Amino acid sequence: MALSSSELSALISDGDMMKGARTQWARLRWLQKSIEGGLNKTWMPENADTEYKDLLTKARSPWLLFVRDCIAQGTAIDGYSHDGTWKEAWQANGMDARQVVLNREVIGLGYGYLLDLPAEGDGVVMRPLSAHTTYSTKDDPWDDSPTYALHKVSDKRWMFFDSEGQYTITGTPQKIEKLEFVAHEMGVNPVTMIANEFAMDGFPKSSIEPAIPVYKRIVDATFTLQMVQRYGAFPQKNQSGGNIAKDEAGNAMVRPSVDSLLHSTDPETRWGSFPASDIKQVADAVDTHIKHLSAVCQVPPHYLLGAIVNMSAEGIAAAESGYFRNIADHQVVMGEGYELALRKAAAILNYDDAASDTSSQVHWADTSTRSLAQISDSIVKLQTVGAPLEMLFAMIPGWSKTDALEAAEYVRENGTQALPAAVQANTQQTLQGLTDLQQQNPPE
Repeated sequence: MALSSSELSALISDGDMMKGARTQWARLRWLQKSIEGGLNKTWMPENADTEYKDLLTKARSPWLLFVRDCIAQGTAIDGYSHDGTWKEAWQANGMDARQVVLNREVIGLGYGYLLDLPAEGDGVVMRPLSAHTTYSTKDDPWDDSPTYALHKVSDKRWMFFDSEGQYTITGTPQKIEKLEFVAHEMGVNPVTMIANEFAMDGFPKSSIEPAIPVYKRIVDATFTLQMVQRYGAFPQKNQSGGNIAKDEAGNAMVRPSVDSLLHSTDPETRWGSFPASDIKQVADAVDTHIKHLSAVCQVPPHYLLGAIVNMSAEGIAAAESGYFRNIADHQVVMGEGYELALRKAAAILNYDDAASDTSSQVHWADTSTRSLAQISDSIVKLQTVGAPLEMLFAMIPGWSKTDALEAAEYVRENGTQALPAAVQANTQQTLQGLTDLQQQNPPE
């Protein structure tokens, strides 16, 4: 039964929902600004000049954003067990692209939301909702879907979702000027949380937040490097004896610089210089802090430092092993949220079996570093034991589930030479490798 304006306002405003939303959104805004480096400040003297402050501004770099994106790039979905839901819900809504911003938010903030609603006709609408503007509550912490979800579209437009329908609020939740209700007949809340981790208490935690103190040390070290470059990289001059010219305020009028020549008419004047600072030591300190960031976030050091010198394939694999274990953990948890959202989409599309199939799984794009020869060798060996073509083609780097299904269908019907031109253009080298390996290792 739909709620009236007064009932909905009381539910949102008079309870803890609005208070909880504002508290959580304020925390997420602080976290986002911290990840972007906007809140980091390094101490400086009160009389710091403009040049000094400019060095601090230049010391900030988007390290945390880069680390967040490195992790999120390993969590791209490129397939789902049920083909109908995949094509009619996921691909029909452009979720291949929309998932990118959602995955980044899940890694950076700890969670995000995905909305499923019936579309006009027989379709489904899938849209990511930002955790910055969406808040959900559960009556039972073990429920898969939230009891209520509140989404802020703008200051004067809000949306509220429950198990019966969608409420569109014009005005504010405290003062509803106009209320529209549309039933979705799903029986559950259409909003699904995509979590970074299963939280035992409260909301899921960010993977980047623990690295904020390390990032602050990087900024401090970079600022020190800038200071040394500007003021200590050149030998500093000193003067002893002789008269020092001063202005009316008593300040020395001599200001040494790299493009000036000091001179004196006083024969008692003696000139000297201090040794230049060792920039390499400061630069090494910056690299050390970046390596600490790499360790905390489980991102390979060469991703951040770009230093690969005579590194073997085995060495690269060892350096990236922790990264891919971390990615696998994220995929397990995030996959549960995506699978729940896709089951909701299947229910809207009247795929009853897919909607109740809790064994259905999303397929994650393979972002690991493996050569084409290794992949081809694995495919041929698996083919000898009768592995399905769909699974074999899905192993090819750069191929989506759609590519794999299309290729398998054509191969069964017409052989490898009948593949579509678009597929042939992308896989000519792979198919040649497969042919060569099959000749070398014919099935028994």
